[in-house]
Amino acid sequence: FCSGVKSSFQQFSSTSDYFYNFGSILVNDTQRTSSFSHTEMINAAYLQGSVKLPLEITLKSGVRMEHTYMDGRQTVPVDTGFLVNRADLFPYLYLSRQIIDMFDVKLFAYLIYRRTISRPGYDQLNPYIKYVDQFLYETGNPELKPQFTDNIEANISYEEWPVFAIGRNYTTDIFSNVVYRDKVNDNISVMTYDNLGKNTETYFRGMAGIPPGHVYFFGLGAQYNLTEYDGIYEGQPLQFTRGSWRFFTFHSIKVAKNTKIHVSGFMMHRGLFNFYELNTFGSLNVGIRQELFQDRLTVSINMRDILHTMVTEFELTQGSQRTSGDRYTDSQRWGINIRYNFGFSAKEDKKMPGQFESED
Repeated sequence: FCSGVKSSFQQFSSTSDYFYNFGSILVNDTQRTSSFSHTEMINAAYLQGSVKLPLEITLKSGVRMEHTYMDGRQTVPVDTGFLVNRADLFPYLYLSRQIIDMFDVKLFAYLIYRRTISRPGYDQLNPYIKYVDQFLYETGNPELKPQFTDNIEANISYEEWPVFAIGRNYTTDIFSNVVYRDKVNDNISVMTYDNLGKNTETYFRGMAGIPPGHVYFFGLGAQYNLTEYDGIYEGQPLQFTRGSWRFFTFHSIKVAKNTKIHVSGFMMHRGLFNFYELNTFGSLNVGIRQELFQDRLTVSINMRDILHTMVTEFELTQGSQRTSGDRYTDSQRWGINIRYNFGFSAKEDKKMPGQFESED
């Protein structure tokens, strides 16, 4: 049995002044000039406990209460704002049992239920208008509500990494980036956020490979998602179904006593970003790690997206909007990380095998 509390607070303000030249005079651009402040406080308390059941089953259950307070005030260009003041409960429950213990390989089966929240950020709530060009502007939606997800999953895990999982997400009050027609001028589009309804996402994920501890180990996996939307878009019923695949892999080989090479990559096929339908894209990453001076000095060289394959073709076909195009994310990175250990030990976060070190 254990319990705890957590509280976070942040406050910020911003003022932006825009001018344009009218002859030789600077004139304030009243449509783009803005001034706003934002205060946010999130308080949480949790309670959890575990108990041993017959058949070597472990039951763990708990609940978390969160209170959210958000106060946004905009004084320029118009005096407006929003206030969020609410409390929510998030229960979770999981059952676990060891099912295999053979050749130092232990597999556990888990059955999990959890409820989570996704809160809109201030930029998604702020009604300030940002002009992109003569045909498009962006604005927030102060009426935006948080979305809630109930997740049910069954998985089989090795050292807490699922090697097989099947589950379903039930999400309500989905908020998403949307593009509407301006109410005054049909030739202008408005990019904003809205709660569109609910969706059901069914997924399964599998992974196979050689576990760490040898000269060479690897992992190869795939995840399939079937997403079904049911809601309202531009006042019309929205029903939308799409399946997508994600393939991923990582490899590590010890080429010398203190030298390792890592390779990792992923490929997304028929992916989704909000309501944008994405074509196939992916990334391949390579790294080499060398340890020197009795493992005190570590030198890592990392290369990310070495094939320049982060080119995303997209299509949006929802409501009155018909948009297609492609976007290239310049995610190719070459970096070197040098670290020296003076003998002070520090607790390290658990990493996925083959995960690169941070380049920041």
